[in-house]
Amino acid sequence: MRRSRSVFWSVLAAYALGSFIASAQTGSRWDVRPVHPVMSATNLLPNSPALIKSLGDAAEYVLRWKLPSDGEGWRIRRVEAERAFRAAIGLEKLPARTPLNPRILAQQDRGEYIVENLVFESRPGFPVTANLYRPKTSSTQKRPAILSPVGHHLSAGKTATNVQARCIRLAKMGFIVLSYDAIGQGERMRFENIHHDAGYALLPLGQTIAGWMAWDSMRAIDYLLTRDDVDASRIGVTGNSGGGLNTLFTAALDSRVRAAVVVGYTFEFNNWLKYAGSHCTCTHLPGVFRNMEWFEIASLIAPRPLLMLQGASDNIFPISGARRAASNTMAIYAMTGHGAQARFDELAGLPHAYTRPYRERMYGWMAHHLLGATSAEPIAEGEMKTLPEGDASLLCDPDGSFIPAAPSVLGMTQREASAMVARLPAGNRQSLESWVHDLAAPPEAQPHYLAPQTFGKSSAAGGVMEKLSFLSEDGQYIPGLLWLPEGAPPAKTIVLVSDKGKGAVAESGLVQPLLVSGFAVLAVDLRGRGETLGHFRERWDTNFRLVANQVLFGRPLAGRRAFDLTRTIDYLTQRRLPTDGLSVAGIGDDALPVLLAAAIDPRIENVVVSGYFHSFISQMRTFPRQLPNAWNDPQLRGRFDTGEYEVDFGSVIPSALQHADIPDLLSLAEPRRVLFCDARDRNSIGEALRSRFRTVTNGKNIRYEPAAALDARLLLEWVRK
Repeated sequence: MRRSRSVFWSVLAAYALGSFIASAQTGSRWDVRPVHPVMSATNLLPNSPALIKSLGDAAEYVLRWKLPSDGEGWRIRRVEAERAFRAAIGLEKLPARTPLNPRILAQQDRGEYIVENLVFESRPGFPVTANLYRPKTSSTQKRPAILSPVGHHLSAGKTATNVQARCIRLAKMGFIVLSYDAIGQGERMRFENIHHDAGYALLPLGQTIAGWMAWDSMRAIDYLLTRDDVDASRIGVTGNSGGGLNTLFTAALDSRVRAAVVVGYTFEFNNWLKYAGSHCTCTHLPGVFRNMEWFEIASLIAPRPLLMLQGASDNIFPISGARRAASNTMAIYAMTGHGAQARFDELAGLPHAYTRPYRERMYGWMAHHLLGATSAEPIAEGEMKTLPEGDASLLCDPDGSFIPAAPSVLGMTQREASAMVARLPAGNRQSLESWVHDLAAPPEAQPHYLAPQTFGKSSAAGGVMEKLSFLSEDGQYIPGLLWLPEGAPPAKTIVLVSDKGKGAVAESGLVQPLLVSGFAVLAVDLRGRGETLGHFRERWDTNFRLVANQVLFGRPLAGRRAFDLTRTIDYLTQRRLPTDGLSVAGIGDDALPVLLAAAIDPRIENVVVSGYFHSFISQMRTFPRQLPNAWNDPQLRGRFDTGEYEVDFGSVIPSALQHADIPDLLSLAEPRRVLFCDARDRNSIGEALRSRFRTVTNGKNIRYEPAAALDARLLLEWVRK
């Protein structure tokens, strides 16, 4: 149990400490740029350029979110910030408050307090396993209650030692305390609930795993308010790390929370994205960087009491950013006349944790604001006797009688996604094109200089190969390999992109037959592919952080790669290579940017989609694997494994299914020709989705060959027509 938690945190610490030292792919004869940083006339090109650009652009953008000048300024800004926050977390409209169906499964007398093992349903059939600690007393008076969401205690969940300790002490102080297993942890640890897999499955629906976590807490408050012993006017919430996130978000969303203590989750977006990292998928709120800073979320809690606790040695959320974020939050409390209601305590020498010094500050804060104590100063914890982590007496389903059979996040997401796809309207080409235009929009109104460069030529079978690069936009160069036939100028051009980079294209066996047939062939690394993707510790890469930052920045990677493709065509035009009858082929997950580019760029006349999916729903899968790898692997590789195939996180577009599924994107290419082959999900796609695919694409000039591999024969046959 402890090992799974320590490995998880070691991964996060590696990000925060900067040990993910990125470098361009090395040792490939297909590399265009040198490995070391290069100063050119137009750019300083550091290693891992796609990630460096992504972080730099987001950090620059988020600087615009400043403190308002006065309380009236915050009153106006608050409306915008709250609306944007609810949209980012996916809770613009709250889910239905369905029956909780609470059950108290066991009760234990611990002398001074009672522990109840209970379960309630935050969504229909979706059980939340919890422990409720309450004072042992004959009094019938209503008591204040504190919700205690759990951070990343993957196996221990609500039975983690520090969780037990704070619940016990609070119960002894007279509080009723409810702690529950977070989604994917403790008794709710199922592979279909793990935050990365489930979180990225939720994004195309316009939802987030953080939104589900906050909703669990809001329903937990609903449960507390059904109890005769709880005072509805005195509800508090506190947690650390992922529990601190849950505390912050729940308090910002739910005004029933009257006091909050956020531990280990005070930070500044600008500082964090540069010097820490993307961390758990629960932090990936689409577009949040484009709409606010952290202090604005915290200030949504005002004027209700808020205590922020952060260790000076926190290696996840840097203390320098925490100080500024807390200072700004307290400034808003002060300018609105509630300065005494917010406080920031920096704990010298302490790490990312919820150990006794943190807890003692929390006890004082809650006692002052919910029990009426005269002081909010720390209260000593005293000796505390806790049970071993995972103790069966604290479990709600020790025999596995109902949790394994309950709906999972992934299963519920798949069902909702299927319903959304079934409701997608037909004939909405104009609105779809508008959505795709937004995804692939140029960063500026005026086009940037392409800054083309050639890095050498060499002979190739049937022609010559040229190494080149050009700028897609400021700071983002696109390296490429261009093959030109011998003798006569090329009659046509084809662009090939692969999620494995241009080197994979070069070694695919596709190039030489095209070359000897008179085609110019250009293979490029779209941003975050090939040599533009940084690697660290030899086995891993920066894909997860790149994808996450683009989600947070509100610029999904698939859309930016589609823009790179339009710039690739600009480069072909500048080189005066033939673009009449231009073919563009996307292999693997790079088929998605090809579809997006084809939807908005009429210069693309023939499209090849190889190794992709019939539906975005096919990306919403997982399979059992050993913990803690199930949590850590996606962070290290930016991909998740379904057991049948892998899915790149960069293929996930937030809110995509509110607009289109893959067949709808294919249909946007009409009247141009599309070859759809080698479908990755051909052996697992359901009949309903397969049928919709055929219906939507019927008569759209689409050749459907889901089982056919993209070889030279098939490709030549297609592009020659």
